[in-house]
Parts: sequence; C-alpha cells; structure tokens
Amino acid sequence: MVNKLPKEITKVWLVKNILDVVGTIVGFGIIYFVLKIFVDKNWLYLALLVWTVLFALVILFDLIQILLIPYIYNFWTYQITGEFVELHKGYIFRKQITIPLARLQTVTLEAGPILRWQNLTELYLHTASSSEKISGLRLEDAKKFRKQLLTIIQKAGDSHE
Repeated sequence: MVNKLPKEITKVWLVKNILDVVGTIVGFGIIYFVLKIFVDKNWLYLALLVWTVLFALVILFDLIQILLIPYIYNFWTYQITGEFVELHKGYIFRKQITIPLARLQTVTLEAGPILRWQNLTELYLHTASSSEKISGLRLEDAKKFRKQLLTIIQKAGDSHE
C-alpha cells in the first residue's frame, strides 16, 4: 500500500521556505551594506546592479518553491513491499529509492522544532552503504513503522545465525 506524507508536512515546508526567504533577505541586506561601505564609488553602480539581479533571482526561486509546495507534496510517497522499502520523491527529477529490508541496519527517529510543532518526525533508514529519510511522518505512525521495520531486521538477523 502506497503511503503519502501527512498534509501537515506542507505547513512545515512552508515555514522552512519562509525562513529561507528571511535568511536570503538578511544575507543580501548585509551584502548591500558591505558594498555601499567598501566598494569604490566608480564600481558601486555595477556592483549594486549585479546585487539586484542576484537578489531578484534568489527571491524568485524561493517564491516559486513556496508556490510548488502542493505539487511537490503529491510526489512524495513511501511503502513497504514484501522485502523492500520504496521511497518516491522529486517533482522535476523523480527519484525512486528501493531499500532491501535485509540490508537495513538501524532505524532512527529525529525531529527538530518545526517538525515537532506539527507533531511530525523524520525516520532515517540506515544501511551499510547509505542512509535515506522519510521526513514528515506523524510521530505515532513513525513509531509503528519503526517498530515494524525493527521486527523485520531482527527476524533477518535471527535467520543469519
């Protein structure tokens, strides 16, 4: 059964993107004042023109990401299929990740303040060669999913002994 992330993840993505916009404005503001103070008057016009173009492009990119949140949400799915965990993500460059359950070594949960605000968490799937995450699971669902995966890992470990 294909599982979608909970709708609350869109609020988390929105907050993160807004924080990116605020960080961009602050960073470009600092650069603006540095240019005004340290750039020679003969080069100031050109420097501010380049600054304006870069600032506009970065803000435009951030705003497009905010507008694409509902679209991005539709492409993030995950599922357990018999012997694999499958992750599907990406909206321009789509990516399908298949992790054999027998290769899983650890499953961890992590949540920062923005995820905790929506009662969500990140579930990390660690193998010997890689680590993938499912970001935005409801805490209770993540705990069940983790327990299910750990049971499968335990059974796989017992069968090797």
